[in-house]
This record gives sequence, structure tokens and C-alpha cells, in this order.
Amino acid sequence: MAYSEQQLSNLAKTNPKELVRFLTSPNADANTLTFGAELLGEVKDEKLVLPIFRRLLRHVNALVREGAMLGVSALYLDEKPAEDIVERLVAISKSDPSPECRACAETMLEGYLE
Repeated sequence: MAYSEQQLSNLAKTNPKELVRFLTSPNADANTLTFGAELLGEVKDEKLVLPIFRRLLRHVNALVREGAMLGVSALYLDEKPAEDIVERLVAISKSDPSPECRACAETMLEGYLE
């Protein structure tokens, strides 16, 4: 089943496990993954969403990686993320092929590494 952006937004609020299931399915396209990754930041269940962020921060599509970074940023507004997430952000900031992803990671790290 494909979801609209509104349906994904509703899933983030009412059924985050279904959102996670959908984002890990082979049917999710890059645009849906990007939007869904951003929405994962609204799900305050770290155990549920961290494995998805770990996967999406390594996605082949730069927009998906950027969406995952925005989701991580939303989840960790007032605290530092898990160390492996910070390490992945450092790697993205130094060597990601996308200048937008490198810049996004650098900006995020400024807040986490102070």
C-alpha cells in the first residue's frame, strides 16, 4: 500500500509502528522515504526509530539522507543523539557526495559537539 504525505503524517502520530514498517518495505520510493524520515523525528520512541535512522542515513539517495538528518534533528532537539549517529553525521559532513548533505550534517554537529 502506498501512503500520501497526509497519511504518513497521521501514521507518525497514531501508528508509528506502521510508519516504520512502511519505511522499511521495498515498496517505499525515495520521495516517500524522505518525507517519512522527517516525520520519524516526531515519534519520541527512540528504540523504534533509531534503527530506521541508522539505515536511512546510509541511503544511496541524498534526499533520503537529508530527510533522515532532519528527522534526527527533530528527535534530538534538546539532547545529543546516540554516539553512532553522531559518528555517521561526522562521516557525512566530511565525505558525502552531496554538498547539501555535508552542509546539513555540519550544521547539526555544531549543536551536538559544543
